[in-house]
Amino acid sequence: MPRKGKSGRTKGAVSFVAVSLNDLNGVLRPTATVMVSRRYAEQLRLSGKPVSATTKNIESFASQVDFKVEQLEKEPEVALQVTDLDEEQNW
Repeated sequence: MPRKGKSGRTKGAVSFVAVSLNDLNGVLRPTATVMVSRRYAEQLRLSGKPVSATTKNIESFASQVDFKVEQLEKEPEVALQVTDLDEEQNW
């Protein structure tokens, strides 16, 4: 059976990007679950939970959000004065 035209990855497109661990640590909490390839995990002798790479599964991993509610200090109130300027006035 012949392949459909324009299927697969576009020429020059990539599946992986290099990101520094420092950048990852800056946006992830220490207990975050990170998806890596099974072979990469095996090379590092890491064990993990097998995940089927479907669009639904990948989106659910990407949408996990952790947030922390903090009580911010109240800023002092500032008095403002609004003045309408006509075209005839010079400022």
